[in-house]
Amino acid sequence: DVNTVLLSGAGGGFCSGLDLVEYNADPPPPWMSTATESLVAAHLAIFDCPVPVVGALERFAVNGGAAFALACDLLVVGETSFIQVGEIRQGMAAPMNLAWLLARYPVSVASQLVLTGRRFNGPDLHRLGVALDVVADAEVKESAMALAADLAAWPSANVRNLKGAIRDLGAGGGPVSDPMGGRAWFDRARASTPLPTGGAMRPIHVDGEGIDR
Repeated sequence: DVNTVLLSGAGGGFCSGLDLVEYNADPPPPWMSTATESLVAAHLAIFDCPVPVVGALERFAVNGGAAFALACDLLVVGETSFIQVGEIRQGMAAPMNLAWLLARYPVSVASQLVLTGRRFNGPDLHRLGVALDVVADAEVKESAMALAADLAAWPSANVRNLKGAIRDLGAGGGPVSDPMGGRAWFDRARASTPLPTGGAMRPIHVDGEGIDR
């Protein structure tokens, strides 16, 4: 049995989000035709996951990558790791970020992350209640694995029951208040933030390197 899920990135970073080079290509890449449904399916899988999802946020989680970090039930971040919901600076929609932020956090937290487009580092995320633990950058994955192992050691049925209760009771006005559940919530988020038309989307740069590319 799987009692905990650990979500982390490859190569020392969490997730940089959409590949904007391919997104802006002409003609568009083949994956574009199914990208939206694939993205929603991935987030629904996390939403419906019956066991705790622990995130190991190393270095950065930008735009679409930030949404996967925000999807985690418990997030371990490095001191200089950051989340950046930067779509407002790029002329992009941010439906999955909004869906998770408004399902889990106060509107004030969503406003700070979404409307400023700023980077929020480990201490910032802890202050906002987004991160559970802030650790040295080199210890993120090890600390997240230790947390996941602790959770996996608890009685499995009770862990699943309590996670289900948190989801069912905690999201006032959010996913579980709709009779269609998570699917309707994510579809509503997509409808509320349609993709803009016209103009190429610009990458965000981190230390001179384009992260969304």
